[in-house]
Amino acid sequence: MKLRLIKYYTLSRWFCLGLFFVLFINTKAQQVPHYAQYMYNTQVLNPAFVGLRSDFNATLLSRGQWINVDGAPQTTTFTVNSRLNSGFGIGGIVITDEIGLLTNTNTSLNVSYTIPTSQNGRLALGLKGGLSFYNNDLASGITVDNEIYASTSGEFFDLGFGLLYSTNDFYVGLSAMNLFESPMFFLSEELTTVRGLERANYFLTGGTVFELSKFGDIKFLPSTMIKYTPTLPISIDLNANFRFNNIFETGISYRHQNSVSAMVSVILYNRIRIGYAYENYFTSAVQNLNTHEILLRVDLKLNRKNKWLFLDCCSYNQ
Repeated sequence: MKLRLIKYYTLSRWFCLGLFFVLFINTKAQQVPHYAQYMYNTQVLNPAFVGLRSDFNATLLSRGQWINVDGAPQTTTFTVNSRLNSGFGIGGIVITDEIGLLTNTNTSLNVSYTIPTSQNGRLALGLKGGLSFYNNDLASGITVDNEIYASTSGEFFDLGFGLLYSTNDFYVGLSAMNLFESPMFFLSEELTTVRGLERANYFLTGGTVFELSKFGDIKFLPSTMIKYTPTLPISIDLNANFRFNNIFETGISYRHQNSVSAMVSVILYNRIRIGYAYENYFTSAVQNLNTHEILLRVDLKLNRKNKWLFLDCCSYNQ
């Protein structure tokens, strides 16, 4: 019976990865997610990941997109989260974006609740509430007809929610983020009405880990992300990472018909991850449309007594 369950579990992992692969092959996309190393900062995609990895987690990510292009996107992200003895997780996110004449700062609070479904299985529910502050410095822009637009600034509320099922070495998550339409690119006050759900982002994420024991302490970590926005083509990422002795990790990420990224990380004391990613875009229209990304992540285990979670979760994401 135990052997049959193990075989069933292994087949289910391969089935899910196969399903993701079929979707990857048959879907065309040009949409670009915000990050290359999102698999190490999944809280920004799904609030149900809050409190999943460790008792306390903090991540800082800096992304410089389209190097040598004036006004190219520059993004800085800081996240922090913790899991509580009761099964609740709580976290916060601060994201600062600079794109051309636009500056946007997004702050959000994430809450999750995790329910044990079996000895190793966990089902988490997450909710995100946020407030964004934007400034469109349109008065500084130059148009062909020398027209001048008034600068606009303001704030808007954001909402998101997610689901996550995970074990020690497998996860799949579904989330809906940015449920309220942003007014920050509109040029007139009459168009700042929040219409809701028109530009929501939907994420399907999944990943697992395979022990390559024949070659030493090496782990293979395939993962994927599917992103859907109603007004844009579907975006598909397929990632393949290899971890050596839980100290060094390297891998490659392919974003369908858009870009390819190379990633490398060093893991210190099983607590600190220092990562770098270089992303190359598939385009010849403009030169040097490449991106550099640096990540620093700290995970702390506080050795709390009577924890509700009786296993070290998610070896695929250490």
